[in-house]
Amino acid sequence: MLLYALPDMTMPFTSAFRRLRTRRAGCLATLALASCMLLAKQVTGTQTVVIGEIEVQAAGETAYVEAMRAALVRATGRRSAATDPAFAPLLQDARRYVQIFRPATGSNPARITLDIVAIERAIAALGQTTWSRERPVVLGVITTAPEGADPALVRAQLERAALDRGLPLRLVSAAAAGITPGVTVTPEAALLAARRAGADVALVGAADGAEWQWTMFDGASATVFYGDIAVGVEGTADNLALGSLAAVAQPLGEAEFHVRGVRSLKDYADVQKILIAMPAIKSADLVATDADGAWFRVEVSGGAAGLAEALATQTRLKREGDRYSRDYRYSP
Repeated sequence: MLLYALPDMTMPFTSAFRRLRTRRAGCLATLALASCMLLAKQVTGTQTVVIGEIEVQAAGETAYVEAMRAALVRATGRRSAATDPAFAPLLQDARRYVQIFRPATGSNPARITLDIVAIERAIAALGQTTWSRERPVVLGVITTAPEGADPALVRAQLERAALDRGLPLRLVSAAAAGITPGVTVTPEAALLAARRAGADVALVGAADGAEWQWTMFDGASATVFYGDIAVGVEGTADNLALGSLAAVAQPLGEAEFHVRGVRSLKDYADVQKILIAMPAIKSADLVATDADGAWFRVEVSGGAAGLAEALATQTRLKREGDRYSRDYRYSP
């Protein structure tokens, strides 16, 4: 088997941070401000994806349609959006959404910049949904690869698949991730590696004969995909997009809950980072502190029930008590 040692790589992105807000004066306000400063220095587990920048091989009107198909896949999170009849009006009027066209030069393909805000509005007007542009970062690690696989080609194919799907993918070597090739990767080890890399999800690839086995670890479960080099990226994008759309489909509501084990400014900032990374949570406020930890108020799809459902997937925020309890335990 060919053991991979991929260099650390991060696809270009613009990080989106939200300001921690408080409603208490005095030391609580000072504490929240310090937490914000710490948070700004941390690597976020989410990434704002650029959807409207498209490379195209076609020319003329066909190029505009090709760019629109690519943007629809990224915007909706669904591969099928490229051929879905529901989006025919957007494809027929693709040129209308073009902001910039850069012709091909030498070996560089033509590039089209689309008005993604207008496209998202048009998608909504058609009764369709979009995947939030702020998406979980996925750590990609290969432990073993099929015999004869070219590392450079494998990396290029993974990056292309992730770009096509609008999936933030961070590739690192197994050694850099602290994973030993040939040893079964546990969910705990995979998620710890993801956390160290500033990611929320781990995608681990290994040889399955002449093909690939990819395992996605997202905190709630481990999902396995079998097939070609891109099947893990495709499956992960499908799962994350579907989960995000389901989470935000519920009406917004407020909920307060208590987090035990929050002791330092870093802990406050870390919990804040975890909360704002969840698609269902629109905002998170630190509202009080006590000897055991801190109280947070969140605006979340589904209210208190939606919060419980969202936090059920978080390994670092575990509920204490019965299903009605508002107490959680933070694990650094």
